[in-house]
Amino acid sequence: MNGDDQSLYITNQMALFTSEFIIKCRAATYILLSTLCFKNISALTTNNSLVTFSIAMRLPQVVVNDSSIIVGILSVFLFNIGLLDVLSLIHYGKIKAHFYKDFVFIRLSSAFIITFISYFNKVNVKWHNNFVFLYGFIELWFNFIIYNCIKEELNDANIKQKRTYEDKVLNEQIDGEEEAQ
Repeated sequence: MNGDDQSLYITNQMALFTSEFIIKCRAATYILLSTLCFKNISALTTNNSLVTFSIAMRLPQVVVNDSSIIVGILSVFLFNIGLLDVLSLIHYGKIKAHFYKDFVFIRLSSAFIITFISYFNKVNVKWHNNFVFLYGFIELWFNFIIYNCIKEELNDANIKQKRTYEDKVLNEQIDGEEEAQ
């Protein structure tokens, strides 16, 4: 094992989080937000962190009445996002490569677009508000971490597969040389 292989092996063991763990955290976050929306939406809209964030970003704040119809729609929307993540974890081992190449990339791209439009489209208050920006920001953050974790996991799997193949070829060459002698 040369120095390069050793450093790759060390970084392989030092991964702090797996993509599966991050997806579970994302699902739990959205289900928690869904529950909070359903129970008490004003706890979210008047949250000091969200208000400070909105003021710092110069975004209009969303004020929602507890009995508004939008609360149920928002709650169901957030719950469905969390549920889809839970369902994707069932067959995650089989779909990880496709998840990396297609799904996370599309979610990441759409989150960039949503966040960009939310921040810079100051004419349309339906898009330019703290809830839409925060949703886009959360999506960006989670999907960026998931994307990098899956990329690292697939890279590690490819390195392991390459090592296994090289060891197999090397063992066959050694066996062939021993038989020739």
